[in-house]
Amino acid sequence: MENKSGAIMFYAVNDQRSTAIKKGYSLRPRRLHTIESRELAEFAEQDSQIDRARVEYIMASVVKQIKEMVLNGHKVELGDLGVIGLTCQGTGSERQEDVAVKKNVKGLKVTFRPSLYLKEKMTRVSMTLVTPRDGKGRRFDEHGALLITDGEDE
Repeated sequence: MENKSGAIMFYAVNDQRSTAIKKGYSLRPRRLHTIESRELAEFAEQDSQIDRARVEYIMASVVKQIKEMVLNGHKVELGDLGVIGLTCQGTGSERQEDVAVKKNVKGLKVTFRPSLYLKEKMTRVSMTLVTPRDGKGRRFDEHGALLITDGEDE
């Protein structure tokens, strides 16, 4: 069930704590609900004509294998979606002899690098600002930008 046109709505956030934002307001993509694996399996069932239970079993197996591969140092390409892998956070040392895992590695992060296909598709997504009529009781400033306070973020 591919959304060929893509449409992302944004809301304006007044984030005084951000050092990257000089003026105080920035845009954030509006988040819709999280699609759970069961719901994703239902969509895949409709697209593939494979029953949902089998799709869920295959998805669980694929997720298990991806976790194992990534935790063993592999990068995993997920087709037109992108590549998932590990990177580390830490500090450096001036000399090679001084480098040690316990001393220099502070943690691991799972990273995702979108495919060129996905990057190209993202350039075609239509983007709009949420207006007061879309807000259903939310507060807006004089320019129609949605005002969000801490804890209110969707």
